[in-house]
Amino acid sequence: MNGPSDDFSMTKPLIRVLLVEDDAVDRMACRRALSRNTDYEFLLSEADSGQEGLQLAHEQKPDCVLLDYHLPDLNGLEFLAALADDTGDISIPVMMLTGTDNATIAVEAMKRGARDYLIKDTEHQYLELLPAVIQRVLAERRMLMEKKLAEDKLFQAEAKYRSLVETIPAIVYIAALDNTNRFLYISSRINTLGFSPEQWLSDPDILVAQIYPEDRARALEERANSRSTGAPLRSEYRLLTHDGTILWFRDEASVVRDESGRSLFLQGILVDITESKQTEAELWQHRYSLEGLVAKRTDELAKVNEELRRDIAERRRIEAELTRAKTDAEKANLAKSEFLSSMSHELRSPLNVMLGFAQLMESGSPPPTSSQLTMLREINAAGWYLLELINKILDLAAIESGKLIISQESISMAEVIAECRTMIEPQAQERHIQLIFPPPDMRVYVKADRTRLKQVLLNLLSNAVKYNREGGMVEVDCDVTASGRIRVSIKDTGSGLPPEKLTQLFQQFNRLGQEAGSVEGTGIGLVVTKQLVELMGGKIGVESTVGVGSVFWFELILAESRESVGTEGTTKELASRN
Repeated sequence: MNGPSDDFSMTKPLIRVLLVEDDAVDRMACRRALSRNTDYEFLLSEADSGQEGLQLAHEQKPDCVLLDYHLPDLNGLEFLAALADDTGDISIPVMMLTGTDNATIAVEAMKRGARDYLIKDTEHQYLELLPAVIQRVLAERRMLMEKKLAEDKLFQAEAKYRSLVETIPAIVYIAALDNTNRFLYISSRINTLGFSPEQWLSDPDILVAQIYPEDRARALEERANSRSTGAPLRSEYRLLTHDGTILWFRDEASVVRDESGRSLFLQGILVDITESKQTEAELWQHRYSLEGLVAKRTDELAKVNEELRRDIAERRRIEAELTRAKTDAEKANLAKSEFLSSMSHELRSPLNVMLGFAQLMESGSPPPTSSQLTMLREINAAGWYLLELINKILDLAAIESGKLIISQESISMAEVIAECRTMIEPQAQERHIQLIFPPPDMRVYVKADRTRLKQVLLNLLSNAVKYNREGGMVEVDCDVTASGRIRVSIKDTGSGLPPEKLTQLFQQFNRLGQEAGSVEGTGIGLVVTKQLVELMGGKIGVESTVGVGSVFWFELILAESRESVGTEGTTKELASRN
């Protein structure tokens, strides 16, 4: 039975330390000093040479390295240079252990990337400080990493904000709430006025100077009122460009507050309304002249009205024709959709035959020549890709329109698996992937649509091969669940998926960051697969471990075959395996 000290030690945080020291006595002293620490559990790895230390550092990725300066093959500075990456950074905290006469060297080591150093005194007092210094070095490292992460996030947020702002067809600004009319930020659109953002930000009086004199008092009063009351600003005034041109702007802004309601700054946009103002002025200018022409134009308007009535009648006729044309187009589109849906099987069948013959020719006797083999592989690749596009696009359209017909019947899993195996083996052989299937004499039947079941299994097998590693393995298993359903599992040895990507797995057109990868895909295959399984009364799921692989599975309703006795025996056999 463990005592209290044992229970406490199990809860102590673990720190992995690599000690690079050629003196066995000093290594033992460090080991004892660290083992006596009551706050942390130090897992110590040791190396008595620089090269061995570098190898362990790269393999184990320790939390900290204790480095003696004098080593038989390298000195401490050479070790630091070899440990640094291409940018010169050292990701693992290194603490230099040096003799009392090497303080200058220790300082140089700090410049080269070491995080700290201890001078090995003759009384071995440095050993008492060793655990605390290691903890301090790791704490500083965590703080630096957290700071860098925060800075990166802030930089990304600012870059995203600036990118968004620069696309707005207006001058975006942020101004202080004091009485200086000082700008804190202004977008590059300020070049509309002939100024750079730097010029506008460096001069707090530039806004007052550039407001047209007749509008200045009113515009400044409206801005001051918005700052003092917190009310939204909406003001129209003229601004002078750098070369003296007069432009009209609409200034719309509001006071931004923090969570406590405290006012922070004024954020707004300046929209160029010069063209609309010119149009407005022209309209007023012509208003009176138009009124003088009203009487003169009365007779002409009567004629125009008559022509207009004829035009309206013609327009109505055209609209009626357009309506009929639209109706005909909708009918044609519906007919096209129905034609595509009805032709989906006919489009897929020839491709399946082509792929089957290509595979037979590829493995036939006499074997094909090198050029023939290359063409057969191109036929296979193009056929599979075209088949995938046809299947997924047509099926997705049919499913979303509610027109996909599922014909439920008793289907032999052994037959479906055998057919899928024949179609997937060439693809697996190209990548030297081992395929493991259930025994062919397995007598298990499910209630499903044969074509759709085959489509589901083929899609999962194709993904297991495509996203697998070279020379990996794909294993298909078939079991009876506790609820009496048949579960078909497809296990691969690919790179696996993290939890955050598993939640996005069945989203349309989401390839989980593989858009720029070498594996072709549409991002709708798993969506169609999931909906097909659910339409057949089943469900689908996945378990995945990064670095190990994934297991995709789907469950369907167990069905009785015409040989019900044999099926029952096989079902019991599968259940006993579970």
